[in-house]
Amino acid sequence: MTGGRVRLDGREVLAGVDLRVEPGDVLAVMGPNGAGKSTLVKALLGLIPLSGGRTEIYGAAPARFRDWKRVGYVPQRLPMGGGVPSTVREVVASGRVARQSRWRPTSAADRAAVDRALETVGLTDRARDSAHLLSGGQQQRVLIARALAGEPDVFVMDEPTAGVDAASQAALAATLRDLTGDAGRTIVLVTHGLGPMESFVDRALVLEHGHVVHDGAPQTTMGAAG
Repeated sequence: MTGGRVRLDGREVLAGVDLRVEPGDVLAVMGPNGAGKSTLVKALLGLIPLSGGRTEIYGAAPARFRDWKRVGYVPQRLPMGGGVPSTVREVVASGRVARQSRWRPTSAADRAAVDRALETVGLTDRARDSAHLLSGGQQQRVLIARALAGEPDVFVMDEPTAGVDAASQAALAATLRDLTGDAGRTIVLVTHGLGPMESFVDRALVLEHGHVVHDGAPQTTMGAAG
């Protein structure tokens, strides 16, 4: 992102943000409530239009980017859709869609990836339950599993530990640590505090009132941010 600006309801939420995420980065986007953290990650992916500046995903503007299997996005909450409620497994399996074609049915590799993702977040026993009947913390784990199932190169997570208990936070941290180790995945996550992720986050971007006030190594005081 270069000179990224976003205006929402007449207010400038991002004020000329410059950000480049390199392959293998483990970046925490931090700052107090209302600083523009979630807006930033949504703008990076083209989910919110910029009012100024530009952003690219692997060298392409979001509107022209097509290789979405490389990006796994974890929003703050499970979208409420109409029609028949989806089961946990169906939501997680939707993370494989970008890797499929209309001519190829669900494969053994797809099913195995979904199984691994459910096991990772501890929801194997809830696979047949309606996702919308789960608690907020469990729904967040479903969204994390959906991203994991897609096996992307980049994970973009908007407060993935919000409403998640300490044990699940530790399990997620262990999973992300593995992804950033041997797998070399890139991770961008919005968080109020590093907590169990402190050991492997190597870069922090701190926002205040839409401005970048720090971009570099995490500071020990950041665990209390926000």
